[in-house]
Amino acid sequence: MASSWCCSLIVLSSGSGVPLLVRHVGPGKAPAYALIGSLNGVHVFGESHGVNLCNTRTHNANITWKTYHNSIRLVLIRGSECVGDECDGRLLDLVFGSLVLLTGLDTLNTPSSIERLKRDVRACYGVIDELLSAAMNTHEHTHFSHLTGCVECVIPSEQHTLQAELDKFAEGADSTYGCVTLRGRVVCGTRNFWSLSHTELVLLPLLAASNSYTAARDLPIYLPNKSPNVPFRLLVVRLTGQVSVLVLCGPTPTLSEMMRAASTFWAPSYQVLEALTSLGPRNLAPNILSQLDNAVMGLILVNYNNKKCVSCVHPSEEIRSPRGLSVARKMSALQSVYRALIGPLLQPPAMPPDDYPTLALHPDHLPRECYISTETYKVYIIQSSPYHLLVLFPPALPIHIARQVSQRTLTIFTKGKTPKL
Repeated sequence: MASSWCCSLIVLSSGSGVPLLVRHVGPGKAPAYALIGSLNGVHVFGESHGVNLCNTRTHNANITWKTYHNSIRLVLIRGSECVGDECDGRLLDLVFGSLVLLTGLDTLNTPSSIERLKRDVRACYGVIDELLSAAMNTHEHTHFSHLTGCVECVIPSEQHTLQAELDKFAEGADSTYGCVTLRGRVVCGTRNFWSLSHTELVLLPLLAASNSYTAARDLPIYLPNKSPNVPFRLLVVRLTGQVSVLVLCGPTPTLSEMMRAASTFWAPSYQVLEALTSLGPRNLAPNILSQLDNAVMGLILVNYNNKKCVSCVHPSEEIRSPRGLSVARKMSALQSVYRALIGPLLQPPAMPPDDYPTLALHPDHLPRECYISTETYKVYIIQSSPYHLLVLFPPALPIHIARQVSQRTLTIFTKGKTPKL
């Protein structure tokens, strides 16, 4: 049914079973219409007998179904190498959020016609493809937000300077919702921007990154949780080649006014903005990277309270060493460990329990640290409220050393004078 390294998404009208869109990432072809009809039919058959079919596995594929508002049904087909049904459910939540983001909840629930709805959801292709590519661990999409439910961030040295400039710029645009992004990752955001939901925070930077060919955009969007039926205006202005500023606002200012204002306002900070580009693909300021132990091959740090996460699979200058893992292998290792352990074993401390069901462990014996060791890598995981830290090490590193390095790594990000996540 599916290649071991591919992913297919099907969006259907749950009432009629008509496919609204089909997206495919990886080798092979998208599912044929006969297969789409069978996958929808088995779900409808279960519903008619009082059974809600959530997921199943075949010898070469994992399949997840999820229906929203009794109007839209999503079907995700992933290769057999993937584990972690809760993570697939969160990916589908983000996909549905992207549909609401660009079409509105009322349009999805009560479409004027199926053909019109098919045309409307085409606007979502870019964001959905970004999510699926990240889920399939393509080299260009080193994101983990589809797993963590938190927005990907970068930590620059000039964070306080950029924060102050952004606050003044957003105020000039008569908005309290704004952020600066670097290739789909948030550099800094206004106070109200961080009050948005997890889904909204993840999707807005991805929407900005899904079209890197225009200098500015003016988009009507619906915030899936805050305002699913009344649109906001999202103004996106590119400041440098890879740095953009996003502002949520009302009827004013116009896009041309915003472009002129951005050109004038950010000109004195051009060197600071250009310096952000050098953070990629490591996402961390040089003063933080210099403190990391040489044994660290990659890491994910999640702050569930602040709805932020930062990842780095390029701690050193070498993208691939003769004896090391490639970037894709590092991404795959960290993703697979997160899917396998976060939720089933370690409970994210600030996330709703319904989203992260845990094993029925005795409350006095809840784990706080664990590790996984394979022939090619070792991953050590620390849970320290409100953080989860996953650190990737070479397989030969003794576990007590991995524990000490992981604890020191968490201290680097949470204490001292370095910018905090």
